Amino acid sequence: TVEDLKELSFEARSAKDYAWYDVETFLNYRVLCNGELEVRVRFAGFDKAEDEWVNVETAVRERSIPLEPSECGMVNIGDLVLCYLDREYYQLYCDAHVVDIQRQTHDDKGCTCVFVVCYDHDYSETRDVRGLHPSFLKWHFLIEGVM
Repeated sequence: TVEDLKELSFEARSAKDYAWYDVETFLNYRVLCNGELEVRVRFAGFDKAEDEWVNVETAVRERSIPLEPSECGMVNIGDLVLCYLDREYYQLYCDAHVVDIQRQTHDDKGCTCVFVVCYDHDYSETRDVRGLHPSFLKWHFLIEGVM
């Protein structure tokens, strides 16, 4: 139903930095001469100067779902995750694949497991990712076929 569609949230990958951002609204669409569909999106928290045309098939998906620390057992090696990348001059949410997991006993503060991820856009690895926190790691269920 139309009401169900209103409940959906989407994210889109920016061609400027390959990071995923929440979509505030879809502004327009176009079909390219090769038959591919693009949409013009406004990213949440950005103004119209930052609007972008993005490919629907490769750069738009249902919004990723944050994991709670107690759900770390759902994450497996090879899983695609949306991961917070914190570099000296920028911070982004980027796709990454889990390459190793060192499971730990959880303490009263939450997950203390160590997740090693490889970022898809530059193939760099982060080895000191400790614990699951909703702001760090989101699991993208649609790509993994869980939904």
